Amino acid sequence: MGLILFYPSPIFEKEDVMSEEFNQKLEKWIVEYSEKDEAAKNWSQKFYGTGFTSFGSNQTLHKNEPLFQELAQGLIPSIKEFFQELKAVEPKEIYCVGMWCSINKPKSMHPRHIHPMSACSGTYYVNADPEMGNIFIHDPYDNRQMGIIFKPDSPLAFDTYAVPVKSRKVIMFPGWVSHSVQQNMSDKDRIGVSFNFQVRYDGSQAQQTQSDL
Repeated sequence: MGLILFYPSPIFEKEDVMSEEFNQKLEKWIVEYSEKDEAAKNWSQKFYGTGFTSFGSNQTLHKNEPLFQELAQGLIPSIKEFFQELKAVEPKEIYCVGMWCSINKPKSMHPRHIHPMSACSGTYYVNADPEMGNIFIHDPYDNRQMGIIFKPDSPLAFDTYAVPVKSRKVIMFPGWVSHSVQQNMSDKDRIGVSFNFQVRYDGSQAQQTQSDL
């Protein structure tokens, strides 16, 4: 008998997921897209502060853009590795249901949120370092700090953890994990591609998402 810890929030990180050559092409595409796509620019101005995102106008870049199709396929091995680490039942199929690009300009940030109905969500970092804003992982138990104080080395010491970002690195987690983006304290633009993947175990157990409906 003794201490038992339940309900962890699993986070997976992997560096050098895509080649430097691919990364440079992707960064060039995103920067050019942010300058010319009026629908994305208009939505970003209304809802994304000083940053830019295609979230409000195009969440399916992987369906029509070759670079994002390549990225979606390039992420599959890392997702499989993540699922193996979780001891998840091996799915028959892993497929992308959402992919969008974002540019977090200096001083910008992104509030706490989740990705509903996603088996695996996360961000591939095209141009990033910790000064540009790490990703915060939040404790799902908002009332956990009630009535007790923990030592700094306790796994319960903090309700928010920062996971360092880096160019060509991917950070992923189940869609129910609550997360946010730290404020960009540098003078550079932080560029990333966020995504949602779903799984299918067999024809009768296909899981649907909002993107599928």
